Amino acid sequence: MHRRLAAVSIALALGALACGGGGGGVPTQSPLDPDRRRAAYLPDDTDRAAHDVAVAVLAAEPAQARGQLAALETTERLRRATGEPPSGLPAYAQHAVDATSDDAIAYRRATSRLLDRREIDPGLRKQLEAEVADDPLLLAKQRISDGRRIRLARAVNAVAEAMGRSILTFVLAPVRVAQAVVKLAVAEHLDDPISLQERQALVHWKQYVDTHPETPEAQKLIAKIESMNRKWFETKQRRSRRAAEQALERNQDELALLLAERSLRYAPDDSRTRRLRDTAEERIESKDARRARGLEASSDPLPDLGNPHTRDLLLALLLPDGDVVAASDALLEDDAEGSLANAARFARANALEEEEMWHALAALAADDPATHPMARHARTLVESPAQNPWQAFEAAQGSDTRKTAAGLALGPLATGPRDRDLPLSVEWLLEAPTLVPVLGGIPWRVLQTAMAPPETKGPALAADLYLQRYPDGVHAKRLRTWLIEQERDRKRYVRAHSLAAEDPDFDPEQLAELAEAAAGQSIEIADKQKRRDARLSILQAAATRYPDTASGERASLLVRETIANASEQRVRISRGFLVENPVVAGPDGLGLRRELLDDDVHNAELHPDGVTLLGGRVVEIALVAESGDEKDAPAKTRQTISRERLSRLVSLLEETTLRNALLDPLAEQPADARRDHFFERARLGVAESPDVRPTAESTFAFVGVREKYKMVRSRESILPVEIVISGSLPDVGLGAFPRIRMPKETPDAVLYK
Repeated sequence: MHRRLAAVSIALALGALACGGGGGGVPTQSPLDPDRRRAAYLPDDTDRAAHDVAVAVLAAEPAQARGQLAALETTERLRRATGEPPSGLPAYAQHAVDATSDDAIAYRRATSRLLDRREIDPGLRKQLEAEVADDPLLLAKQRISDGRRIRLARAVNAVAEAMGRSILTFVLAPVRVAQAVVKLAVAEHLDDPISLQERQALVHWKQYVDTHPETPEAQKLIAKIESMNRKWFETKQRRSRRAAEQALERNQDELALLLAERSLRYAPDDSRTRRLRDTAEERIESKDARRARGLEASSDPLPDLGNPHTRDLLLALLLPDGDVVAASDALLEDDAEGSLANAARFARANALEEEEMWHALAALAADDPATHPMARHARTLVESPAQNPWQAFEAAQGSDTRKTAAGLALGPLATGPRDRDLPLSVEWLLEAPTLVPVLGGIPWRVLQTAMAPPETKGPALAADLYLQRYPDGVHAKRLRTWLIEQERDRKRYVRAHSLAAEDPDFDPEQLAELAEAAAGQSIEIADKQKRRDARLSILQAAATRYPDTASGERASLLVRETIANASEQRVRISRGFLVENPVVAGPDGLGLRRELLDDDVHNAELHPDGVTLLGGRVVEIALVAESGDEKDAPAKTRQTISRERLSRLVSLLEETTLRNALLDPLAEQPADARRDHFFERARLGVAESPDVRPTAESTFAFVGVREKYKMVRSRESILPVEIVISGSLPDVGLGAFPRIRMPKETPDAVLYK
């Protein structure tokens, strides 16, 4: 009896496991439903009435179009009376008829009335709302309102923050409020005469006056436009003048002169700009004079070629094995103050070894160019980073050290006070209240610098120049070691290994570690490349350069896999996108079997990778592996679909993405020209002729919104005020205060900045 019960129990357990206890199921049949035979669509009365409206609209017959629209609405009422669902066509037809109006104002009013209807497709409603909102007068009013709200919010928020941060230190409240008032005054001083929002409103007003010059509103706007134009010219004058001052501070004299002259076009009598222009002109004239002196031919007599020492020096300079040092010493010993003595010293310095050469050139550069003409040439060589990279390296390191020290000590004031278009003394005076919190933040800046040192490029560039110019120079080993450490610390292993391989004394074990890291980094770089030929080139280089590393062998395998799995296209449609857009996965699109999207791995489930269009009529479907774990490599199967299904799929994909972007900006898909080219070929039914050029391959992916943002989107508060909790350790500030929300910038705001 017990044996019989045990046998039954075991049989039941095995049956339960066999029925799908833990693993997933990979279907033995096709993941796609078979193509359905589609009967020809027979238009009904509503379709024929909509056709008549479209014909009248396209023929530009407004009266006839309105008559056909009335017939369509009558047909729609009869359709509803018989219990059939509404077609939604009258709203589209009404919109088409309204669009035939030549009066933009009348068109927007008609569109606004159309929005009052209930049965409007959501996509059409979004389009109508956008067209109603595209009213120049309404947009200008909104921009002016936004500008006023921003100014008010800036003032209220500054005072509220100053009060709110004084909860623990209420004694400092008057000081903080005073600072807030000063900041507001400075902000008002820095504001342009015409704000960004006013510039947008000015454009909308001009657009309205140009398109509707006879309306009463246009006559009222002319005075406002003239006033705004004066402010806009004043803004351009101030911007040009300020840019000229900054260019003059950076010794960009030609640019400063150009900007000053541009500013004077708007305000010819501005004395401040005239002084800028005069200063820039004086500097340019001084530079031109110095350049002209350098190009002048010397009036001194030619060197005496009869002098054997002069002849020997010239021959030594011309011959490849000439002894320039000995010839120069002989000439200087014969006549140390002669006309060629300075040139002989310059030639001798250039013929010395590296260290001695730069010391001699530095000594020569210290002479007065008026009495020693070659001093200017020596100074050019000494100060040139390309010619004297060692000095450039030391100077860059010193500059970085000073910048780091200044940043640690003064933080945001390391480069001076913030530019407020005020005298320097006044700007420092305004920064005085911030010195205490700035000094209190030194420990935090020290900690931050220790954890993440600032990356500098100057020393690395100079060191690289030195190794190129003097690969076996006096400082080559030191700079190569320094560069290797820098590149390794910055995780640029390919460059670090390349430098280490040039050093014969480098530790072989560390070199092998760098080779492994460099090969792995090359694979990561290759994975980010969209073009197949670029990926293959990087992987092939990694496999060739690092053949004795595990990552190098993996790169070699990836080369073979990439070639074996190469396809004309790789346009992926993720599972998340198909779940969010079931019409694409359904029978009108891809035709996936329903059980592949039911979240049940026991009857097979689509992998998150989804479906990939490989070019031609071939699709690759990724299914969850037999283990049932989505993290495991998917089981892939390829199928060839019909031309009709491929054409419907790509058309439905484009239509769905456009509709989604209209309804939800987060669902917008980026542009991809190669994807669109492939889709157009698929729609035309010529996708079977492959375009194997690497430049024709698209690696685009249609990804769902939730999958893209990895979270459920949060709702934006409709309240105009938010509560902010703020804290600052250096000045022991802690507080909570209300803050008015600033209006968001419009998408076209970048065009007006």
